[in-house]
Amino acid sequence: MTRKVKHLMETLDLTEQEALELLAEDKKIDQDKKLVKLPGELEAGAKKARRAERKHTTNVKRERKVDETKKRILDYCRIPLEGAGATVLEMKTETEILFEMDGTQYSLKLIKHRPS
Repeated sequence: MTRKVKHLMETLDLTEQEALELLAEDKKIDQDKKLVKLPGELEAGAKKARRAERKHTTNVKRERKVDETKKRILDYCRIPLEGAGATVLEMKTETEILFEMDGTQYSLKLIKHRPS
């Protein structure tokens, strides 16, 4: 008697024969074998239910809100950079500012942390 059979007998209060049958059925399920033959109507319903799970959802593009505070902060960062001799190349929405100074490109990324 294996350890699995003993465990099933103790936990589910089964006889040794019942535990062996349960393990055999589990093995069939693991191999994707059908244990019970369904009538025609139920089989069609089962197929339909299996397909329903795989139904594709449509991705809805939601409009991204512009964070005005972050935009204002990056505008404030632009002024001292230009004053220090940097050339502002690009401001990516309100998240990042790309600039060049002394022939080297740099970027500042602004991250807004969620309140904890």
